[in-house]
Amino acid sequence: MSNFLPAKKKISIGSVDQPGLSVEAQYNPKELQIDKSIPWSKKNQANQSNDKGIHLEFTGAEGRSMTVEMLFDGYETNSSVSKPIDDLNTMASVLDPDSKDENRRRPHLCVATWGSTVEKFRCVIESLSTKYTMFSDDGVPLRATCTVKLKEADVVSMAKGGGDGGAAGGGAPAGG
Repeated sequence: MSNFLPAKKKISIGSVDQPGLSVEAQYNPKELQIDKSIPWSKKNQANQSNDKGIHLEFTGAEGRSMTVEMLFDGYETNSSVSKPIDDLNTMASVLDPDSKDENRRRPHLCVATWGSTVEKFRCVIESLSTKYTMFSDDGVPLRATCTVKLKEADVVSMAKGGGDGGAAGGGAPAGG
Protein backbone atom coordinates (compact mmCIF):
# COMPACT_ATOMS: atom_id res chain seq x y z
CA MET A 1 0.00 0.00 0.00
CA SER A 2 1.41 3.35 -1.00
CA ASN A 3 1.87 6.17 1.50
CA PHE A 4 0.52 8.55 -1.14
CA LEU A 5 -3.06 7.30 -1.10
CA PRO A 6 -5.54 9.55 0.68
CA ALA A 7 -6.19 8.53 4.27
CA LYS A 8 -9.60 6.99 4.94
CA LYS A 9 -9.61 8.28 8.53
CA LYS A 10 -7.81 11.43 9.63
CA ILE A 11 -6.84 12.36 13.16
CA SER A 12 -9.07 15.06 14.58
CA ILE A 13 -9.46 17.01 17.81
CA GLY A 14 -12.83 18.50 18.67
CA SER A 15 -14.42 20.41 21.53
CA VAL A 16 -17.04 18.66 23.66
CA ASP A 17 -18.04 22.07 25.07
CA GLN A 18 -18.58 23.73 21.68
CA PRO A 19 -19.91 21.25 19.11
CA GLY A 20 -18.73 22.12 15.63
CA LEU A 21 -15.34 23.38 16.82
CA SER A 22 -12.87 20.80 15.59
CA VAL A 23 -9.64 20.44 13.65
CA GLU A 24 -8.96 17.58 11.28
CA ALA A 25 -5.39 16.90 10.23
CA GLN A 26 -4.67 17.68 6.62
CA TYR A 27 -2.20 14.77 6.67
CA ASN A 28 -2.07 12.02 9.24
CA PRO A 29 0.98 12.16 11.50
CA LYS A 30 3.92 9.89 10.85
CA GLU A 31 3.94 8.96 14.54
CA LEU A 32 1.78 9.24 17.63
CA GLN A 33 3.09 9.02 21.16
CA ILE A 34 0.86 7.91 24.04
CA ASP A 35 2.39 7.96 27.53
CA LYS A 36 1.06 6.56 30.77
CA SER A 37 2.70 7.37 34.09
CA ILE A 38 2.25 5.05 37.03
CA PRO A 39 2.93 7.08 40.18
CA TRP A 40 4.99 5.38 42.84
CA SER A 41 6.61 6.98 45.88
CA LYS A 42 9.29 5.64 48.14
CA LYS A 43 8.07 4.67 51.61
CA ASN A 44 10.05 6.51 54.30
CA GLN A 45 10.92 3.26 56.05
CA ALA A 46 12.75 2.02 52.96
CA ASN A 47 16.00 3.64 54.08
CA GLN A 48 15.90 1.99 57.48
CA SER A 49 17.97 -1.05 58.04
CA ASN A 50 15.69 -4.04 57.47
CA ASP A 51 15.55 -7.20 55.46
CA LYS A 52 12.65 -6.11 53.23
CA GLY A 53 14.62 -3.79 50.96
CA ILE A 54 13.12 -0.89 49.00
CA HIS A 55 9.42 -0.28 49.64
CA LEU A 56 7.33 1.60 47.05
CA GLU A 57 3.73 2.76 47.44
CA PHE A 58 1.29 3.20 44.59
CA THR A 59 -0.11 6.72 44.97
CA GLY A 60 -3.07 6.69 42.57
CA ALA A 61 -4.01 6.31 38.95
CA GLU A 62 -2.89 8.83 36.33
CA GLY A 63 -4.44 9.47 32.94
CA ARG A 64 -2.56 9.01 29.72
CA SER A 65 -1.04 11.79 27.68
CA MET A 66 -0.76 11.90 23.92
CA THR A 67 1.58 13.95 21.76
CA VAL A 68 0.91 14.46 18.08
CA GLU A 69 2.29 16.70 15.34
CA MET A 70 -0.28 18.10 12.95
CA LEU A 71 0.98 19.47 9.62
CA PHE A 72 -1.03 22.10 7.77
CA ASP A 73 0.03 22.97 4.23
CA GLY A 74 -1.62 25.56 1.99
CA TYR A 75 1.32 26.04 -0.38
CA GLU A 76 -0.17 24.28 -3.42
CA THR A 77 -3.38 26.32 -3.23
CA ASN A 78 -1.69 29.48 -1.91
CA SER A 79 -4.09 29.47 1.04
CA SER A 80 -3.53 30.43 4.66
CA VAL A 81 -3.26 27.77 7.36
CA SER A 82 -4.46 30.20 10.04
CA LYS A 83 -7.98 28.74 10.50
CA PRO A 84 -7.08 25.30 11.94
CA ILE A 85 -4.35 26.87 14.08
CA ASP A 86 -6.81 29.48 15.41
CA ASP A 87 -9.27 26.66 16.19
CA LEU A 88 -6.61 24.72 18.12
CA ASN A 89 -5.76 27.90 20.04
CA THR A 90 -9.45 28.40 20.82
CA MET A 91 -9.71 24.86 22.23
CA ALA A 92 -6.60 25.52 24.35
CA SER A 93 -8.05 28.79 25.70
CA VAL A 94 -10.58 29.54 28.42
CA LEU A 95 -14.20 29.12 27.29
CA ASP A 96 -15.49 32.38 28.83
CA PRO A 97 -13.11 34.21 31.20
CA ASP A 98 -15.84 36.67 32.29
CA SER A 99 -18.51 34.07 33.07
CA LYS A 100 -20.07 33.91 36.53
CA ASP A 101 -20.24 30.13 36.04
CA GLU A 102 -16.82 28.89 37.20
CA ASN A 103 -17.18 25.82 34.97
CA ARG A 104 -16.98 28.18 31.94
CA ARG A 105 -13.70 29.74 33.16
CA ARG A 106 -11.57 26.83 31.97
CA PRO A 107 -10.30 25.57 28.62
CA HIS A 108 -12.32 23.16 26.48
CA LEU A 109 -12.86 19.49 27.20
CA CYS A 110 -11.93 17.81 23.92
CA VAL A 111 -12.03 14.45 22.23
CA ALA A 112 -9.37 13.16 19.85
CA THR A 113 -10.14 10.42 17.34
CA TRP A 114 -8.22 8.56 14.68
CA GLY A 115 -9.80 5.37 13.34
CA SER A 116 -9.23 2.38 15.58
CA THR A 117 -5.88 3.72 16.87
CA VAL A 118 -7.52 6.48 18.92
CA GLU A 119 -11.25 5.83 19.14
CA LYS A 120 -12.39 8.45 21.67
CA PHE A 121 -9.56 9.98 23.69
CA ARG A 122 -11.32 12.43 26.02
CA CYS A 123 -8.80 15.08 26.94
CA VAL A 124 -7.71 18.65 27.45
CA ILE A 125 -4.98 20.40 25.52
CA GLU A 126 -2.02 20.54 27.89
CA SER A 127 0.27 22.40 25.50
CA LEU A 128 0.25 23.68 21.95
CA SER A 129 3.35 24.70 20.01
CA THR A 130 3.11 26.11 16.49
CA LYS A 131 6.05 26.33 14.10
CA TYR A 132 5.40 28.32 10.91
CA THR A 133 7.68 27.12 8.12
CA MET A 134 6.50 28.84 4.92
CA PHE A 135 4.92 32.19 4.09
CA SER A 136 3.54 33.90 0.99
CA ASP A 137 5.15 37.08 -0.34
CA ASP A 138 2.54 38.99 1.70
CA GLY A 139 3.47 37.20 4.95
CA VAL A 140 0.46 34.86 4.98
CA PRO A 141 1.36 31.56 6.71
CA LEU A 142 1.20 28.77 4.12
CA ARG A 143 2.72 25.90 6.09
CA ALA A 144 2.89 25.14 9.80
CA THR A 145 3.36 22.25 12.17
CA CYS A 146 1.50 22.17 15.48
CA THR A 147 2.75 19.94 18.27
CA VAL A 148 -0.26 19.21 20.46
CA LYS A 149 0.06 17.55 23.86
CA LEU A 150 -3.22 16.16 25.19
CA LYS A 151 -3.95 15.00 28.74
CA GLU A 152 -6.67 12.40 29.30
CA ALA A 153 -9.70 13.64 31.27
CA ASP A 154 -13.30 12.55 31.73
CA VAL A 155 -14.37 15.44 33.95
CA VAL A 156 -12.89 18.93 34.01
CA SER A 157 -13.53 21.87 36.31
CA MET A 158 -12.05 25.19 37.36
CA ALA A 159 -9.74 25.03 40.38
CA LYS A 160 -11.12 26.73 43.47
CA GLY A 161 -9.34 29.90 44.63
CA GLY A 162 -6.99 29.83 47.58
CA GLY A 163 -3.86 28.48 45.93
CA ASP A 164 -4.17 25.01 47.49
CA GLY A 165 -2.69 23.56 44.31
CA GLY A 166 -5.20 20.71 44.34
CA ALA A 167 -7.77 19.94 41.75
CA ALA A 168 -11.29 20.94 42.58
CA GLY A 169 -14.33 18.83 42.05
CA GLY A 170 -17.64 20.03 40.83
CA GLY A 171 -17.40 19.64 37.08
CA ALA A 172 -20.18 17.68 35.46
CA PRO A 173 -19.22 14.60 33.51
CA ALA A 174 -19.42 15.24 29.81
CA GLY A 175 -21.48 12.98 27.62
CA GLY A 176 -19.70 10.81 25.15
